[in-house]
Amino acid sequence: MIRRIIGMVICLLCVASLLPLLQAEGAEIQKASKSMQHSALTKSTTELHSDKLAPGAVQQFAREQANVLATEHAGNHWDHAQLDFYPLGPGTRSWLVYANVRGAPIGYMIISANDQGHLLLSEYGQGEQRPYNISLLDQALNRNQLDLKELIHDGGGLQLRYAPPLLAYWKVERPNDDAMYIDATNGDILPPGVLNVLDALDADSQPATERMMSIRSISGQAVVITPDVLPKVSALSVDSMDLQPLFDPADNLLWITSKALSVSGVKTLNQQWKEHKKVVFSADHQNVIYGGPLPVGGYQIWRDDRGTVQNQYVAIGGNTSVRRFVPLQTLLRDGKFYAVKP
Repeated sequence: MIRRIIGMVICLLCVASLLPLLQAEGAEIQKASKSMQHSALTKSTTELHSDKLAPGAVQQFAREQANVLATEHAGNHWDHAQLDFYPLGPGTRSWLVYANVRGAPIGYMIISANDQGHLLLSEYGQGEQRPYNISLLDQALNRNQLDLKELIHDGGGLQLRYAPPLLAYWKVERPNDDAMYIDATNGDILPPGVLNVLDALDADSQPATERMMSIRSISGQAVVITPDVLPKVSALSVDSMDLQPLFDPADNLLWITSKALSVSGVKTLNQQWKEHKKVVFSADHQNVIYGGPLPVGGYQIWRDDRGTVQNQYVAIGGNTSVRRFVPLQTLLRDGKFYAVKP
């Protein structure tokens, strides 16, 4: 509760400034569809479970990312995982991907399409922790004296939503009452100040929804929503995860008054851990999007076949919320890192 109050105080000071940002992020996805040659697709070692919940290009991209994650160490089974897809609104421009092996969860991914049609791995996680966990939803509803089955029976509804850059949430539609918005990473009710922003994003997403609905698989080939010319990239692999002990930023609030750390990459972030032990990420007025402030709990580096760093993912959350590996550049764009000094 203290953590959420801290986040609300920081984010509500400037929540009005979020509206233009989210409206811009929710702009129409440009048409950039073209068939990808079947021979260019990486063959999967297991069945790709999707039905009609994701376009072929999204399915293929997800499999490629799973194969990269499998390179961390032998036996993590990402390359043999069944991938289950769930479209995330508004605009159906993001997809939740659950990875399971023999019915047991091994991780998740969220894949998004940007305004140019490029597919991006917005975040991922390892192990059993996942956003949109139904037990987390039930707990949140119980705290508000609500029952999901009764809501649906009475004409209500439930939608899985994802707002850029990283807000995973449920929209719970209640009969004869306003919709309720619940953070899908920690079960917190989103503060009233953000509801107008999400409503505006819903309205702006309708044209994008109509365009995305037209994407289908045709004659065994994937319909691509990336640009016509796809650049050739070297094979990727991931380093072993560097994980740090988890903590609650609300246990020591002195970091709020400290100067932001100078972080440009995981090397400098790792140096801060050596000096300060604990690091907090805060997105200031955008903390409502992150469910923060949040502990920084590790990182993972993606490299090409020459060993050159291609992507850097940093773990945020994990103590009172899902631990999420998100692009470091996203964090550097939206917030700052702070040391928790003893």
